Amino acid sequence: MERFDPGGAAPAAERSPCTPDEARHLGAFVAELERRGRAPKTIDSYRSDWSGFVDWYAQDGPGAPFEVSALDDETVAAYREHLRTSGLRPATINRKLVFLKRYASWAQGRGLLRARAIESIREVAPVPQKPRRPKGLSDLELRRFLREVDRRAPARDQAIVHTLLETGLRVSELVALERDDVNLGSRSATVTPDEVRSLPLSGHGRRRLRAWLSERGDGPGPLFLGERGPLTANAVQRVVRKYCRFAKVQASPGTLRHTFAAAFLAAHDGDLVALADLLGHESLETTRLYLSVDGEEGPPTRPDGAERARPVVVPGGVA
Repeated sequence: MERFDPGGAAPAAERSPCTPDEARHLGAFVAELERRGRAPKTIDSYRSDWSGFVDWYAQDGPGAPFEVSALDDETVAAYREHLRTSGLRPATINRKLVFLKRYASWAQGRGLLRARAIESIREVAPVPQKPRRPKGLSDLELRRFLREVDRRAPARDQAIVHTLLETGLRVSELVALERDDVNLGSRSATVTPDEVRSLPLSGHGRRRLRAWLSERGDGPGPLFLGERGPLTANAVQRVVRKYCRFAKVQASPGTLRHTFAAAFLAAHDGDLVALADLLGHESLETTRLYLSVDGEEGPPTRPDGAERARPVVVPGGVA
């Protein structure tokens, strides 16, 4: 059947899927949307959803030309089931149902429809998504990123990046660090973000923190400072993005945390308990996401022949 255009005449040889009054109702609904400043794309989408509904109503539903006053619980349930079994994505189905509910609500407000029909228009449940492993940097991306950091970054920014990569700290934990939370020994170094965790640093991280402290001064107070005082989380985000642009990679402080987690699991045979302790997770289920790839579980592995991009050391002394 040729789709009915509410702005023109129905095909002469075929019965219209809606009544003349219904075409006028839709025109009034669209006019109100335009007065409210709705985007043309939204209005076009509503027109399309309306056409799809009245076509279904005339062909596979009750069969008579549609008018909004005839909308009832049974019709809504049948249309919802039609959409659910049509192979459409839940998001698409729900968009169509949202339109129907808004149109029905508009009609009810003008005395064209009883409220009960509106109440029966319920969205479908989304399909549960398989858990996906949080994405870190690949070896190649990590190599490019660190090359730009080491070439271009001042001491503070190098210390920030290496601390994030070697400890898996959240950015909020990084900016909360005080000078006394870092222990720089002659052969070892640790970062202590809370009373429970003590996170080791490699020689690379230790040297970069020493270089930063030589500029900052070794007195107490916030570990990382900007020109106007303690560094903020937004400032750390900008630091990471700056060197990502030079390296042509996409990453955030969270990406560096995920990179740390993947490297740790690969080096420690998927030891979730140890990783949960290092990341400060309260639930092991949160840590388990690092093992999940499209619903399957297993520690992250490197492609055959791939080398570690850079000697970024993770806890346990793994280079």
